[in-house]
Amino acid sequence: MKNLVLLLALLLTAAIAQAVPPEQWSDEFEEHFELVDCGDFQIWDDALVFVDGKDFVDREGNLIRSQIKFLGFDDLYSTADPDGTHLTGTAHLNVRQTFDKNGDPLLWVQQGIAVAIVVPGYGPVFMDVGRLIWDEVTGELVFSAGRHHDWNFGDFEALCDYFDQ
Repeated sequence: MKNLVLLLALLLTAAIAQAVPPEQWSDEFEEHFELVDCGDFQIWDDALVFVDGKDFVDREGNLIRSQIKFLGFDDLYSTADPDGTHLTGTAHLNVRQTFDKNGDPLLWVQQGIAVAIVVPGYGPVFMDVGRLIWDEVTGELVFSAGRHHDWNFGDFEALCDYFDQ
C-alpha cells in the first residue's frame, strides 16, 4: 500500500511537471466613444482600460482557454460643454473564453461583472452583475443569471437629464 501511494505521488508529480504553464500578459488602452445621443448634444466616454490575461494551452501548444480581467475607468462628459461637468465610474469584467482544437473561439463567459456610473441625485445608472455565456460561433446568448442591463436600452435618459442642467 505504501508503494502504491508513493507510485501515485510520483505519477502526479510527473504529470504536473509536464503541464504547460499559462502565458500571462497585460495591456492597457484608451477608448473614446459616443455613449448616447441626447438630441442637442452627445455624451462621450473617455475610458482608460487595463487588461490582465492568462492563456492556457495544451501539451501540443494549442490555445484552449483564456482568462481575462478588465478594469476600466470611465469619464463621461457632454459635447455641449466638454470642459464642464464630468461623471466618472469604473467597470470590472471577468471573462473566460474557450477555444476548439483549431484555436477558433467557442464560448465567451462573463461573470462577476460590476459596471456603475452614478448620477448625483439619481443613483447608479448601470449595474450589471451575474453571469452571461455567449456562443461565439453563432453570437447567441446561451445562458444568463443575475441582474443585467442591456447597454442598448440602459437608463440614458437620466444621463441626458443630468448633463442638460
